[in-house]
Amino acid sequence: MHQSTSTGSLDLPALSAAERLFIWGFRAKARSGSAVPTAADIQQVYDHFRVGDAVPSLESIIEIFACTAHTAIAVHCPTCPRMSDSEYGMLRAIAAAQKERDDIAREQFECWLPPVGADWALAPVRGLATIFRMAGLILPDRHVPSFDHDRTMAMKSWLVGSPTLH
Repeated sequence: MHQSTSTGSLDLPALSAAERLFIWGFRAKARSGSAVPTAADIQQVYDHFRVGDAVPSLESIIEIFACTAHTAIAVHCPTCPRMSDSEYGMLRAIAAAQKERDDIAREQFECWLPPVGADWALAPVRGLATIFRMAGLILPDRHVPSFDHDRTMAMKSWLVGSPTLH
C-alpha cells in the first residue's frame, strides 16, 4: 500500500455517515479480490442503510475506472482511517451529482479518466447519488484542497486496463 496521501483536513472518522458509507463501499468494491469484505458483505451493509440498489452503480464506477483510467487513483483499504486526495475527489464528485452539478462531477472525473470515460461515469454516479439522497444520506459539499498536479502527472505511467486502482 502506498504512503498516505491524506490532506490532513479530514480523516474518515470526521466524515458524515453518508460519506463514510460511500467511501467504505468504494474501497471494498475496488479491492474486491481480497477476502474481506465480500460482495455479500457489501450488499448487506448497503441494504441495511437502504441503499442496496446503489451497489450495481458502485460496481459500474469501479469498472469504468479499471478499464479507462489514464491516471491511478489512491484507494485505501476499507478500514483505513486516512483519506487520500483521490477519495476526497470521489466524494466531491458524488456530492456534486447529488446537487445535479454534473459539470463539477465530470471535471473531477477528468482528473483520472479520458473525456469519454468521464461521460460514462456520470450515469452510475447520478444513480448512486440519487439512491443515497432518497435514503436521506446527503453528502456535504466540502471544499477540499485541490490535487497536487505534479504528483498526479507522475502517476501517468499506470497501465490502463489494470485490475488494480492503487
